[in-house]
Amino acid sequence: MNRLLNLMIIILSISVILIKGDYLEYRKVHLVDQTTPLGNGNINYLFRGNEPKELINGTEYFAYEELINCMVNNSLSAGVKLPPQFIIVDIKLIYGLIDEESDIELEQTFFNANPQYGEFGTNVTLGDLWDPNFLPERDVKNWALNLSDWQHDNLPHRIPFYHDLLYTQHDLPLILYIHCECGCDRTGEVFASYAMKYLDYSFKESMEWDYKIAGRRIMINHQFASQWYCYYLQVAEGMTIDCSPPPLLE
Repeated sequence: MNRLLNLMIIILSISVILIKGDYLEYRKVHLVDQTTPLGNGNINYLFRGNEPKELINGTEYFAYEELINCMVNNSLSAGVKLPPQFIIVDIKLIYGLIDEESDIELEQTFFNANPQYGEFGTNVTLGDLWDPNFLPERDVKNWALNLSDWQHDNLPHRIPFYHDLLYTQHDLPLILYIHCECGCDRTGEVFASYAMKYLDYSFKESMEWDYKIAGRRIMINHQFASQWYCYYLQVAEGMTIDCSPPPLLE
């Protein structure tokens, strides 16, 4: 309980800086993964990005068309052409702070009014306080093996859940769009973890990918959470993966 309280204090102390109503940024919207053709022939797609909103004449709106344009153009640059019709499952990674309520309402209101476009949900994503780089190897292995018992974000459950959601068959192709406000820290934790499990990234490579998109290091609590998940993959799932940190974390 004390660790969770301390983590919330850290998040609250930085929320003034980080939760400032970011608007959709083209450079942060990336196609991360796609399925093979499913049973009905559809292909589903996984994107990361930041808050999909825009400001028009002083009023904030859900930036649906702009988000689609970002997805289409960024996919084409990667040699992937999105289908003409699809639905979006929009998942916003939140801290659960009052600052986020207006953006949550913006997205929820849009999908409530336009259910034909998809649906919206939230996942609380806090990161971790404990730095695995300063624990004895025996403790790291033991903690990693039991990660689901103590990690708030429960990445051993959440990352396969997102992957299963990506592979869920619908009448139309699915775009799974996972984001936070900045598209940097919470999003960085989730997608670094996804890339390590499903895209053959090392921890160092996943962090460097996050840094490149964010334009800075991601917050240390989210780095720790991703690294703990790396050790979980190594110890609990037997994956051959390098969990050593990049120079910025050493």
